[in-house]
Amino acid sequence: MGDGGKCRDVVRLLADYLEHQLPADEHAALERHLERCQRCVTQLRTYQSTVSLLRSLREDELPPELRLRLKAFVDARCRN
Repeated sequence: MGDGGKCRDVVRLLADYLEHQLPADEHAALERHLERCQRCVTQLRTYQSTVSLLRSLREDELPPELRLRLKAFVDARCRN
């Protein structure tokens, strides 16, 4: 990860980081960044909370409009 876009890289790699899917060097670089970037730590915690909440819900518990908006949001994030 280059220094210039490190925070953007962190956001892009959060899912793989939490699922332990990053190569060891990227994982270590991301952890070094998290040690000194409170903004990214906050982003990580928010992401963890969101994933945890979503995993606790069954799809049929979500109103259809929320389900569509959530899918659109996730799809847009995955493209970035």
